[in-house]
Amino acid sequence: MGIVKISNYNFTFCLFKEQHVPPIYHTIHNTRTGQNYVSPKSNSSKAWLSRITEIRCIPEYLNPVPHTLDNRLKILKLNRIKGFYIDLTGFSSVTDYMNSKMGSKQRSRLKSRMKRLESCFDISYQVYFGEIEKNTYEELFHNMQELIKRRFDQINREFNQAGKLKALKKRGFDLILDKKASFHVIYDGARPIDICLNFHFQDILNGAIRSYDIDYAKFGLGHIDITKHVEWCLEHNYGILDFMWGDQSYKYDWCNNVAFLGHHIYYNPKSLVHRLIVPLRVLTYRFKDYKEVKKVEKQKRAALSRTAHKSKPTERPEIQEIDLQNKTDATLSEPYKEVNIHTATYFWLKPLVFNFQYQHRDHSTDITVRELTNLSNTYLVLGKNKGIIVLRSSIEA
Repeated sequence: MGIVKISNYNFTFCLFKEQHVPPIYHTIHNTRTGQNYVSPKSNSSKAWLSRITEIRCIPEYLNPVPHTLDNRLKILKLNRIKGFYIDLTGFSSVTDYMNSKMGSKQRSRLKSRMKRLESCFDISYQVYFGEIEKNTYEELFHNMQELIKRRFDQINREFNQAGKLKALKKRGFDLILDKKASFHVIYDGARPIDICLNFHFQDILNGAIRSYDIDYAKFGLGHIDITKHVEWCLEHNYGILDFMWGDQSYKYDWCNNVAFLGHHIYYNPKSLVHRLIVPLRVLTYRFKDYKEVKKVEKQKRAALSRTAHKSKPTERPEIQEIDLQNKTDATLSEPYKEVNIHTATYFWLKPLVFNFQYQHRDHSTDITVRELTNLSNTYLVLGKNKGIIVLRSSIEA
């Protein structure tokens, strides 16, 4: 009977990340714009008749057209994984879109967070698309990897994508220069605090990799960068902002389309082996998907009881507020040395300082951080009118 070859392709990864089309197709039809992309490397070989070919993760707004030879193949279509995307057709501005998708309370909160971020730090927004210096690219990619790793460490999960990112890094620079990829970055001064790597195809922006500095979590960087993505897409006539798969809450907040990604299995109906193998693979997928649904449900229940993805031990210092108008506070006259929260020794202070800034809307230039030299493990964070005393305790679980 021989060994049956099974070819597997992730359509989304092929098209956006690897910039090619699975060779069983000769054309990709954009159902929204009517554009056709003819693959220069498609393969109409009769070899397709002797193998089973699976194409996963096909977004509903793209229609891949197989070779005419493959009319002799039968196609089985499965619904397995949900995809999330924003369709910007008919919207003139980010405000216009937000009004259609969000309630007034949600919009107000997002605008407030953005204003606080911009009032507390020297914030700038940069898109690298078509041009970028090689050293800038190298630094941003490295920073993006570090931000992702810190987030994984925070939720106590293993970061096992380093190998894939390393392979992508080799190609990303040329893709940006060719306008097939872009870096969308939020800077605090010269420091990147939110980095997104996106891929481009026709009028589609594929949000492939997102990262942010967890110390700025209070400001909602993830929602702010999506706001900027939508704004950029509308300014540059992009109709789709695709967030692919993954059941994260922010996707429900932003996406106006949630639809199953196509999973197509091509096989030769005249082959007895194909007719036996394909149903077995379908049953396997059904079982795997059932287990995955149960796993997600279990994780959600665990999250509600505060047991899922338990963070690693973190600093739980005692914090006391002080009024700087009250000059009689004894701690203000204690000997001290000023410290830099961006150095490794005092890195743990960063989220406390940023949360203080968020609460009081003080700019970084108005913040002073002191370590009191006569009082062990005691620090002062001083703004324009308010301050806090930080008493560092032992690390708690």
